[in-house]
Amino acid sequence: MLLVRALPAQEVQLQASVNKTTVSVNETFEYSIQVTGQSTSLPNPSLPDLADFAVVAGPNSSTSIQLINGRMETSRTLSYYLQPKNTGTFKIPSVSIEVDGKTIESNEISVTVVKSGSTAPQTPGNQAPSRQDSDITGQDLYFKAVVDKKNVFQNEQILVTYKLYFRIDVRSYNFEKLPASPGFWAEEFKLPAQPPVDTEIINGVAYKVATLRQIGLFPTRPGELTIDPLTVVVDALVRRQNRSRSLFDDFFNDPFGRTVRKVVSTEAVRINVKPVPEQNRPAEYDGAVGSYTLSVSADKNSVKANEAVSVKIALTGTGNIKLLSLPKPKVPKDMEVYDPKEKNDITRENGVVKGTKEVEYIIVPRIAGDYTIPPVSFSYFDPAAQRFKQLSSQPLSLTVLPGAVVPGGNLTGAGLSKQEVELLGEDIRFIKESAEFFSSKARIYDRWYYGLLYLIPVIGLILIWNMNLRREKLRGNIHLARRKRAGRIAARHLKGAKQALQSRNQREFYRMTSQALQGFVSDKLNIQMTDFSATTVRSALTGAGAGEEEISNYVSCLQESDFRQFAGGDAESGEMDKFFDHTKKVLTQLEKYI
Repeated sequence: MLLVRALPAQEVQLQASVNKTTVSVNETFEYSIQVTGQSTSLPNPSLPDLADFAVVAGPNSSTSIQLINGRMETSRTLSYYLQPKNTGTFKIPSVSIEVDGKTIESNEISVTVVKSGSTAPQTPGNQAPSRQDSDITGQDLYFKAVVDKKNVFQNEQILVTYKLYFRIDVRSYNFEKLPASPGFWAEEFKLPAQPPVDTEIINGVAYKVATLRQIGLFPTRPGELTIDPLTVVVDALVRRQNRSRSLFDDFFNDPFGRTVRKVVSTEAVRINVKPVPEQNRPAEYDGAVGSYTLSVSADKNSVKANEAVSVKIALTGTGNIKLLSLPKPKVPKDMEVYDPKEKNDITRENGVVKGTKEVEYIIVPRIAGDYTIPPVSFSYFDPAAQRFKQLSSQPLSLTVLPGAVVPGGNLTGAGLSKQEVELLGEDIRFIKESAEFFSSKARIYDRWYYGLLYLIPVIGLILIWNMNLRREKLRGNIHLARRKRAGRIAARHLKGAKQALQSRNQREFYRMTSQALQGFVSDKLNIQMTDFSATTVRSALTGAGAGEEEISNYVSCLQESDFRQFAGGDAESGEMDKFFDHTKKVLTQLEKYI
């Protein structure tokens, strides 16, 4: 308790905000909670009751630290993307946190929700932030769930493909709120790490289409089921166009554009699931739907008594293989059957879930003779033919020869059941011939080291106290904190460069070495990246006492790394190895001075 530093309540501020106060149904807006104080140990606020809104993304956390007139100020922001459920005016309740025994509350926020297609009035509170969504419209980017069929039988596969349609430059995407879709068994299809992109014409407009996700759903109950919406957060590059038509527009417009974040969701898809027909349903039918083949085999057809025989039943086809129940063989009473081993081999490709389910039975005949294992049958419903089909195997013939005879005229193991054999093994216990004993008079508190054990908690508290002082010192002195972590961060960048070197990724290799060179010097000398230049670095290194040779080696190494990072062509492996060793040597030399 002495090590915990109290945070005065008057130094903490809590504020809530939205980027829009007027939105339409199915439109997302950003809700942010900001905690500001003079310590890095700020409390985390909890999300209030949002019964009128759906959380489609978040929380996204960001932290900023400022040093103003020697006073440190920390700000932590949690952002959520919300979507209204109905029209009307709703209030987002205040958020509260507990600090030093006192409760701090944020402000309440009123949000007006209008019908889709209505024009939201522009207010000073939502004009500027709405630029995030106004740069990308539904005609430029939308997300769609495509199903191959909407009327299916129970346990029949539905292929769901999630496609992103876009006419802008999409940089990255991230799924948020994966749908639960109750009533379905899901099988995920593996897609390439880089989604394939095609072109489709929609209402005369050409769109690029990327398949982001593909799953096979098997409805587990009849009725109307719903595939819930899937939400994705997209980072896209857009160019800001000037409204004027001046000849200088192309000169003043940003040639690269800026990255805008957009949250898009699919619409819910309703599926009509029909029950499997009752008419002509076989008695042994157990709910299988699809198309299958059945095979039954034994590893041998002639054995001696008490020798094991392996009987395998395999079902191969398309459908929900994992949930199928295979039939059991009917074994003669003079044979003993052990618990089966089950194996599933599922493949998901070309939009079809298929595979093989195999069950292996170990059968041990006890008495000699000729035996027959009856055929095994399996029934399933074929949705393509809309009728039941029955599969049947051939009978298995097995010849059992007399086993070995032991003194007394009995067969080995004859007359013993599986349970009796297991009990016989448990009845035998080996006697230990030696053991180690301890004196009952020996007590731990009589030992000489017992008193030292009391010092361990005290030493631990002292160490934690020192660590806390050091941590607080680093928090209050950003320059010192950067100097302390400079070597560790540079080592991490060099490790990444080493991995890129081994995989022969030239661009990544030079990018990591450039970060190691820049980060090490900027952290050691407290140079901001906005002020980082060859002139600034030379001046700072000279002031730190570095020689002209070390400075020239560093600048030339940094320039070569930046040049090769963006230059075309492939560098030779030996050349990259030499550059890696040279970079480590340059940083080692500079460490003597800074």
